[in-house]
Amino acid sequence: MKIKTLLLMAFISASTFAQDTEFKFSKEGLTDFIVTTYEGSAKDTYNLTLAWVKENSKKGYKVVSSVEGEKITVEGGKENFLCSKAGGTTVCTYATFTIEISFKEGKFKFEAVGLTEKPNNATTVVTHDLNDFSEYYNKDGSLKKYKDDVPAAYESLFNELNKSLVTFMDKKKKADGW
Repeated sequence: MKIKTLLLMAFISASTFAQDTEFKFSKEGLTDFIVTTYEGSAKDTYNLTLAWVKENSKKGYKVVSSVEGEKITVEGGKENFLCSKAGGTTVCTYATFTIEISFKEGKFKFEAVGLTEKPNNATTVVTHDLNDFSEYYNKDGSLKKYKDDVPAAYESLFNELNKSLVTFMDKKKKADGW
């Protein structure tokens, strides 16, 4: 009986400290960061990430700040981030995101730092707090009307950025004969 209790406590402790591998949207905000296992030194992964940013510069990706071999802060844009129908017309928004990627031997931390949104037919820019999405929810905890697409938009934006980085690094390593 003591062994079962001990194993249960060990399992609970391990799952409490497990790191997220995908971004999730909730009323309390977006997952702070995810950790991706990636074979290679921090320096090599850092350099591959710089190459990924350069490759995506036509999409508006740029390095905002960096500490060589340790971390990079990147800003970029996403066309048609959220689209909704209004009066028979579809109105979409352009999102500008900020991510920070930190590197260690064999892994990197991918953090969603910021997001602003601008409707394509307006000049107003809205800054979103990634740590509080209560604006999208009713008091009973359900999503507000016409906000059904919001969680998937946030999750897919940041998860696809991470996936794009890994795919690019894999292709680059293969092309370079690693």
